[in-house]
Amino acid sequence: MKAYTVPQREIPVRFSADIVVCGGGTAGVHAAIAAANEGSSVILIEQFGSLGGSAGNALVTPVMHSHIEGDPACSYVTNLLNDRMSSLGGLDSSKRVFDPLILRIASEQLCLEAGVQLLYYTFVSGVIAENGIIKGVITASKSGEYVIEGKAFVDCTGDGDLSVLAGAEYTKGNPETGKCQPISLRYTVSGVNISEFGEFISEEITRTGNGKGASYDGKTVYAACTASDDWAMTDIFKKAISAGDLIDEDKAYWQVFKLPNRKDTLAFNNPEFFEYVDGTDSVHLTKAQTDGKAAIIKQLNFYKKYMKGFENAYISEIAPMVGVRETRNITTEYVLSSDDLLGRKKFDDAFCQSNYPVDIHGKTLKCIQNITPVNDGKPWYEIPFRSLVVKGFDNLFVAGRCLGAEFLAQSSLRVQQSARSSGEAAGLGASIAVREGIKANVVDGRRVRSMMEDKGAIFKK
Repeated sequence: MKAYTVPQREIPVRFSADIVVCGGGTAGVHAAIAAANEGSSVILIEQFGSLGGSAGNALVTPVMHSHIEGDPACSYVTNLLNDRMSSLGGLDSSKRVFDPLILRIASEQLCLEAGVQLLYYTFVSGVIAENGIIKGVITASKSGEYVIEGKAFVDCTGDGDLSVLAGAEYTKGNPETGKCQPISLRYTVSGVNISEFGEFISEEITRTGNGKGASYDGKTVYAACTASDDWAMTDIFKKAISAGDLIDEDKAYWQVFKLPNRKDTLAFNNPEFFEYVDGTDSVHLTKAQTDGKAAIIKQLNFYKKYMKGFENAYISEIAPMVGVRETRNITTEYVLSSDDLLGRKKFDDAFCQSNYPVDIHGKTLKCIQNITPVNDGKPWYEIPFRSLVVKGFDNLFVAGRCLGAEFLAQSSLRVQQSARSSGEAAGLGASIAVREGIKANVVDGRRVRSMMEDKGAIFKK
């Protein structure tokens, strides 16, 4: 590969804070608010012009259920976020179905009210580290290159960018193939007659005698389809494929959800892509956007031709952020294994409880292991605080889908509930480390868990 030698240059320090959070997504917002609420000065760096990451900018809604009775959020910041989204009309009564636009607004309001300094349209391009201590991050923006100094850093970039730039070890992709999970480009369609579409769904269930992945209760409509042929919507997709109106990839993964307080709008969890799947490669991300938009136009025409309720429908938003399920996972003081997850292991420094299933997307990405879960009357696994402490660094934490976990375990914990609680725990841990002048790996995760509970986070006993 051709290369240029760049002359050595001085990069000015523009900002400094106790804690620098890189990435304003699901984990980053929770980390920043939790740290700021402890009295730490916090800077939150975000590449887009709004917060929320996958939930906000990639339009990933709703929040998946933890599959634990009572669905404990394991996060007090989530309570704050839910209250704010409810007050803005962007959250339904289940507290799981939300409007991504309202989530962006609510996240921003809560950060500003907590005293977090936001830096939008800013990328982390380098790290200044000495002997396992990060001094600052090099950023790039319209303002040029400059350094942001901090006492502790939290990597919430989703891809572990900060940690990798610092030299941390990591794994990436399916260990059998090296391939990452498929990526998606989500979108919303407005101008839909929801009741007519719901009636159409009910008619399909009656006609096919199959109700799998489809429902309508007079208000909420849901439908899904995958590469297997046992879904209520399979038949209509096959007809469109036979007629040349769709291709097999359009059927491989398709989901539609209702959004709260948008009476004529549906959110689609597709199209999904199986070849260009490296979320750390800008070529792959670009391909997902360009091919995705073409697929979205084709799918809208499919709805108009084959389904009721879409006669006046139009695309109202296409996610500016590609929906990436998995790339790098940073090596931490403890890496959660597939055995831990499938065996429902518990930890005394746990910050999150979940029973969300192994969720590996893709046509050929399969990972099967035979593990007998522990029979303790507590049907869930837990994630330890040590999975947030980057190995080999004194002041670096990681949260979100890139925390320390093996491939199979990551496929379960990558959902928003886990990302939220991981960010909150990392933010609290970083605030303790800064306030008491201790290393990240000395922070007691049991203490962090206690702080979360004292502030309103709910855990099962």
